[in-house]
Amino acid sequence: MVEGVRWEIRFHGRGGQGAVTASLLLAEAAFRCGYYSQSIPFFGAERRGAPVLAFTRISEEEILERSQIYSPDCVIVLDPVLPGTVNIFSGLKNGGIAVINTTDAPEKFRFHQNVLTICTVDAVDIAIRNHLVVSGTPVVNIPLLGAFLRIFSRIPPEITEDVIRERFRRNWKANVRAMWEGYENAVIRKVKGSGKTMSQESKCSIAVRVPVSKPVKGVAGRTSIWRDFVPEIDYSRCTGCLNCWLHCPESAVLRDGREVRIDYDFCKGCLVCSSVCPKTAISVAREVMG
Repeated sequence: MVEGVRWEIRFHGRGGQGAVTASLLLAEAAFRCGYYSQSIPFFGAERRGAPVLAFTRISEEEILERSQIYSPDCVIVLDPVLPGTVNIFSGLKNGGIAVINTTDAPEKFRFHQNVLTICTVDAVDIAIRNHLVVSGTPVVNIPLLGAFLRIFSRIPPEITEDVIRERFRRNWKANVRAMWEGYENAVIRKVKGSGKTMSQESKCSIAVRVPVSKPVKGVAGRTSIWRDFVPEIDYSRCTGCLNCWLHCPESAVLRDGREVRIDYDFCKGCLVCSSVCPKTAISVAREVMG
């Protein structure tokens, strides 16, 4: 596993496969092991079969970021079709891990990092054999979680088993079996890539990194229609500390020197900015669409 005091995991799946649930279970298990943890879902069109992303952060230190994860230590891919349609390796750190639901061998995958640890498991087969099928869709999240734990030794599988028992009270036995089958059947190899990503990253590297959120503006489109409440800045109280700018998960707080303003086209109304303002200079108002 990637060394350090902090690990970021990105889940790729489709609606109905359990990506968001797997992210939550992993975060809960990490928390029980004494780590700080965070789980963030990101939905596309909210229907069964639509692409879904979920993110888990695990850290020995307090987690301040609230943005999506763009440079993960690990990706977990729930759908065997996705590697052919989505760049699942995008942003994955060199030396990182990819856990993939597939019948293919790890060596089959191509990527631009120098080297990755590829872990493959036939999670569909495990889900079907354990009757983990909902509305015709095999729910593959738990076998993949088991395969991930085979590599990520910071969280004992027994702790995750306890979390699964409590989450799936009526069907915990099948899910626990699936977790252990994923753990035991994981095929793990170090695989060399082309190395093109590293040469490109080194050219673009910068000396100073902002330690909090690293959002991509507009990644979710114009999210103004998501809001029920809207943040409003009281400039008579604002000291220009930039806390709101640092913590905004969608880069909707714009900075001009030490002055900030809110880009309401992309503000989704999460109100993180209001919660982190030390001077309570950002109030919250209900937004009524005209």
